[in-house]
Amino acid sequence: MKKLVLAALMLAPVMVFAARAQAPSGDTPVAKDIMLKMPKPVPAFEWAYPMQPPGFKGPAPDSVHTAEGADPAMKLTMRQIGDGFGPPDWFPKEHALLPDIVAHGQKPHVIACILCHLPNGNGHPESASISGLTVPYIIEQMHAFKNGDRENIRAPAMIEMAYVISEKDLRTAAQYFATIPRSQQKWIRVVETSRAPANHVGGGGARFFDKGAETVPVAPDMIYEVAESEQVELRNDHVGFVDYVPVGSLAKGRIVAMGNRGAMRSCASCHGEDYRGHDDAPRLAGRGAYYLIRQLADMKAGYRKGPALGKMKDVVNKLSDADILNVAAFMASRAP
Repeated sequence: MKKLVLAALMLAPVMVFAARAQAPSGDTPVAKDIMLKMPKPVPAFEWAYPMQPPGFKGPAPDSVHTAEGADPAMKLTMRQIGDGFGPPDWFPKEHALLPDIVAHGQKPHVIACILCHLPNGNGHPESASISGLTVPYIIEQMHAFKNGDRENIRAPAMIEMAYVISEKDLRTAAQYFATIPRSQQKWIRVVETSRAPANHVGGGGARFFDKGAETVPVAPDMIYEVAESEQVELRNDHVGFVDYVPVGSLAKGRIVAMGNRGAMRSCASCHGEDYRGHDDAPRLAGRGAYYLIRQLADMKAGYRKGPALGKMKDVVNKLSDADILNVAAFMASRAP
């Protein structure tokens, strides 16, 4: 399984690279070139960076679809669903009016925020859950992408956008995602188990359930983050993900979060007692385990750095691989 995932990482492009409607221009670095300079995933966590398999064939570009629960009159082709400058907003009555930069981006370098993060800000494993993060934190992270302080194989599209997005548009987008209510931030369901339904990596680098009733063991060093249904391919923002985590990982993760028996500062000391974050400390509660693992592993490896890292620099150096997996599972299980 891990060898197959690594092969996909090296050969497959990130889904959003293909979403551009026109070729970038000028001196702005573009994602496909930035990718060549990105560090490989930390070996122990290759599986937390799933990428669409080489040669993957999804639904035909001209096939027509309607997301479950959406207005049946809204019918879009897969080409329209994957349009980087006009992705679908299936449930427009469920959120505030989308700012233009969020809904459509700005050609040719800034793709629409909702292509990856969705109108509810919760995103897919290919991206991040940014709903409810503070405006200063979101702005700070975009600056970090531009300054070379956030690098991994998931970062190139964000880096390209960070180079050209205006401060006004950046703030507008940040304000939209920061005001998404807590009631809409629940996106991850955590199941602690010794076996998970058999699954595979498919479109967009997401994991999907295999057909049938087969199961696979959940090893102590593995988490399966699986889409609740194939509707995620339609970017249906009613469909989230389930994290199948190893038995015992939640209790162990709680110990890490509390300071690992005095070995380091507690997560609550910066991120709040409910792990919902504040100011320059992001929300941890209810965010996907894969994303949290990538961030901790990248910090420890030096791929995520700079002033924004702050006190985390000392913390991550004291975390073992097992600590990273367990605390990510624990945080994913918390109410956002």
